[in-house]
Amino acid sequence: MSGISGSVEQMTQAHLRNVQQLAVFYTGHSNIYAINIAKVKAFIITEEVAINDTPRDSEVIGGIATIRGEPVTLINLDAWLGLTTLPIKEYKLIIFCEFNHKKIGFLVKDMLDIVEKTTDQLRHTEETNSKITYTTYVKVHDKDELCTVFNAEELLRDIGWTDDGEDEVQKYVETKLNSDKIILAAEDSGVAREVLKKFFEKTGVAFEIYTNGSLLIERVEELDPNRIGMIVTDIEMPGTDGYQVASYIKANAKYNEIPVIVNSSMTTDAVRGKMNQIGVDGFVGKTDIHTLFELTKKFLR
Repeated sequence: MSGISGSVEQMTQAHLRNVQQLAVFYTGHSNIYAINIAKVKAFIITEEVAINDTPRDSEVIGGIATIRGEPVTLINLDAWLGLTTLPIKEYKLIIFCEFNHKKIGFLVKDMLDIVEKTTDQLRHTEETNSKITYTTYVKVHDKDELCTVFNAEELLRDIGWTDDGEDEVQKYVETKLNSDKIILAAEDSGVAREVLKKFFEKTGVAFEIYTNGSLLIERVEELDPNRIGMIVTDIEMPGTDGYQVASYIKANAKYNEIPVIVNSSMTTDAVRGKMNQIGVDGFVGKTDIHTLFELTKKFLR
């Protein structure tokens, strides 16, 4: 456990090597799942925290734990995946995470490892199963076993922590923006792409949304840089991720005046610190339409 916790604290410069660090774990039924380590704040031993089994609207919510002095909603991944849930005491570990500035804990049976995978080793499968972002293979007892990276955005929407963005767009986008420039966006999550699409349509700006950073960079290279008003990028994407998109734009004299906005559910201080080192112009939690609109007004006007 100390080695795993140390990996979280160190937050190595994995993005510079085109790799993602994944915390690999067992669900209650010994299925192998993973989460990007950049979303993890800590690994907590379940029996060491107080858990209140409060009445709840969803079976996916496993209770409320007191972690570091604050209440944290616990998510039972087995329930969300449609599997039979186990008694809480059989989930030995809580993976304590932050998504969109919200604290959340995932009940898991046990940790397996922390592994590094190049983005090319992550197969994108959201089109066939919205609860899965990627699949890859990890070594377990010297055998290659299938590992699934679950779709956190889909989970948060399912438990009612995010919506389709319609209400937020109507609330915060009070006027159309007049601009002859285009916004380019990269986002691999279908849920988040739909929110961005509704937002851009309401603002009236010209926009193009791509499913990964490679396609976005190809488009940047095709256009006159003066035509590009802003780039919006997710971080966690297959192929070329958001760290690489931002680094490419900010390290290239031809493009480095183009504003780059990071739109990500990975809102921990460590992630923000990395993006600030690269020199991004803004950081927005996914579905934070108010902040996205303020930044869009700032850079397109």
